Amino acid sequence: MIRRATLSLNEATGEKKVAIDLLIQQYLIFLQKVINTLWNHKLFFGTFVPKKWYKEIKSSLTERYKQCAAKQALAIVKSQRKREKKTKPIIHNASIELDSRFVTIEQGKNSFDLWIKLAVLGGEPIYIPAKWHYHFNKFFNNSDWTPKKSCRLRRTDKGLFLDIFFEKEAEQIKEAGGAVGLDLGFRKLAVLSDGQIVGKELNKEEITRLYNRKNSHLVISELINRELKKIDFNNIKTLVVEDLKNVKKGKGRKAKPGKRFSRYANRLLAHWAYHRALTKLEMLCEENRVQIAGVNPGGTSKACNKCGSKGIRRDERFVCPTCGNKDDADHNAACNIRDRFISQGVYGPLPENHLDVPSG
Repeated sequence: MIRRATLSLNEATGEKKVAIDLLIQQYLIFLQKVINTLWNHKLFFGTFVPKKWYKEIKSSLTERYKQCAAKQALAIVKSQRKREKKTKPIIHNASIELDSRFVTIEQGKNSFDLWIKLAVLGGEPIYIPAKWHYHFNKFFNNSDWTPKKSCRLRRTDKGLFLDIFFEKEAEQIKEAGGAVGLDLGFRKLAVLSDGQIVGKELNKEEITRLYNRKNSHLVISELINRELKKIDFNNIKTLVVEDLKNVKKGKGRKAKPGKRFSRYANRLLAHWAYHRALTKLEMLCEENRVQIAGVNPGGTSKACNKCGSKGIRRDERFVCPTCGNKDDADHNAACNIRDRFISQGVYGPLPENHLDVPSG
C-alpha cells in the first residue's frame, strides 16, 4: 500500500530556486535526449540503461543524475509498449524521479518543521525549509508507514513541490460482507447496489458551471475525494465497478467517426474523471480491506435487474415494460454490475449472453 504526501518548496530563497530550476531544465533536456536514443534503437525492455547508450550525450548533470534520468527515460519509453498507436514521448515539464542519493529530509530545529537537503549542479547540496501539514504528518509520524527511497521533484505554475511516498503492507481482505456493485456517473457521482448514494450535487448543471472555473479539474477532483469518503464499507467484501478503459471508443449517433460520445458528452466525461474516481476507490478499498473488481460494462444500464429484459431509461428513471419494475436508473445499473460479477465469479470469464441485452 503506497500513499503520497506533497511538500511545498516555495519557502526557498530566490537563489536556491534558480539552482533548482537549472537542475530541472538540464535534467529534462538530458531525459528527452535519452528517450530519443532509446526510441531510435527500439530499446523498450530491461530494467536499466547501459552507459554506452548515453555516454556521448553532453550534459552538466553529474553521473548519478544521468543514471537516474536514463532509468526514468526507459520507464517512459516502456509505457508505450502496450499502446495500439505508439508515439515517441515528448517531455515538456515532466516530474523528476529521484531517490535518497539526491534528497534527504531532516526535522527542523528552528521556525521551520523540516529541512530538505537536495543535491544540485556544480556545488554543495542546498537546504530548503518546508512546513509539514496534516496529510504529511499522518504518515511521517506513524510507525506503520515507512518512507520510500524514491520521491518526485516537480515544477508547476504554482511553484516547486516534492512528492514523498510512504508504504506499508496491505492488510488481508476481510471475510465478512458481500459483493456490492457501484455505478459511476455524472448525474450522481456514485450509486451502490446496497442503496448508498454519494455526490448527488455532481450533476450536468454543476459540472457545466465548474467547467468555466479556473483550475476546474482540481475542484472536481477535490469533490470526488470528499464524496467517495462517505461510502460505508462495513458490509462490503467486494466492490464491483465497470471496466471503462475503452469508454470513449466506438461509434455514436451524434459523435464524430471513431468516437462514441458527442463533444458535449466527452467534455462532461473529462470532468467526470472516471480514472480519478477509480483511483480513489482503490485507495479506499485498500484501507478498508475490501477487494475491488471490474466487469464488462456492456448492457448494464439497459437491462432490468429483476428479469433481465431490455428496459427503458429516461433520465434518472428506469422502467421495465416486461415485469413492470421501476427503479433509479443508476441503482438498476449498480445491481446489474453486482450480478454480473456474481455470475462470472472472481476469476471466471464473462458470459456473453448475460442479462440478455446487446453488449454495445
